[in-house]
Parts: sequence; C-alpha cells; structure tokens
Amino acid sequence: MTLADQYKKAIFNEPCKYVQTVNSMSPEDQKTLAEMWADGLSQRTILRLLRAEGYKTSNEAIMAHRTGTCRCPK
Repeated sequence: MTLADQYKKAIFNEPCKYVQTVNSMSPEDQKTLAEMWADGLSQRTILRLLRAEGYKTSNEAIMAHRTGTCRCPK
C-alpha cells in the first residue's frame, strides 16, 4: 500500500474496528449489545462476551470508539 492509498483511506473515514465488528453482527446481536451497554455492563465484561461469541475486537478499539478518538466520521 502506498502513502497515497493510506491518505485516501484516512480521508474517507472508514468506521473503526469496533463499528466494523458491530456492523458484522446480526440485528439480534446488535440489539443485545445495545442492551448490555444500557444495563451498565463493564467494558471488560462486554469484551469478554464478544470474544466468547467469536467477535474480534479489543479493549483499545472499544475505548477509542467510546471516547470519540477512533477514526469514525465525526
């Protein structure tokens, strides 16, 4: 990948890894995830449950998204 490719990728503001994971979920799993956040489950617990179901994300990706420091369009 060239620097120009990296630049284009940055400009288009692709969703972050956490949002990519959420978008790959079934509507039912998305709803359950929203309920877990609403019920106040800890980030660590949610990460553990996501990984148990085979979803690939990280604590850092979730934190960056929640704090608005990820690459999602602002």
